[in-house]
Amino acid sequence: MATDLFHIDTVFLRRWFVLFFIEHGTRRVHIAGITRHPTGPWVTQQARNYLMDLGDHAQSIRFLIRDRGTYFTDSFDAVCQAIGVQVLPTLPQVPRMNSIAERWIGHAAARPPAAP
Repeated sequence: MATDLFHIDTVFLRRWFVLFFIEHGTRRVHIAGITRHPTGPWVTQQARNYLMDLGDHAQSIRFLIRDRGTYFTDSFDAVCQAIGVQVLPTLPQVPRMNSIAERWIGHAAARPPAAP
C-alpha cells in the first residue's frame, strides 16, 4: 500500500489537499481526508480513521510506502506500526519509489472533468 497527498485548485483560487491510500495489488484508491492545511496531527488522525474503517482487512497490509513530507510524522508511523505495518519512507529525490501513487496523482490531474 502507498499513501500521499495531492492538491486541487478551485475556481475561487483556493487550494485543497487530499490524503489518499492506494492498494498496490488492486490499484483501489481510498480518499482518507481533504483539508486546506495539512498538518502532522491531521494526517495522523486520518490514518487512524482509515485503518479503523478497514477493520480486519488492515491486518493484511504489510508495507506502507510514503514520501518524506513534513506531515508524515513519527506519530503517523507509530499508528501504522501498531498494527504491524512496516512504514517505508521514500529515499530523497527518488519519486519512482512511490511510483504507483505518483502515477495515480498524475493521471487524476490530467483527467478532464465529467460532462454534465
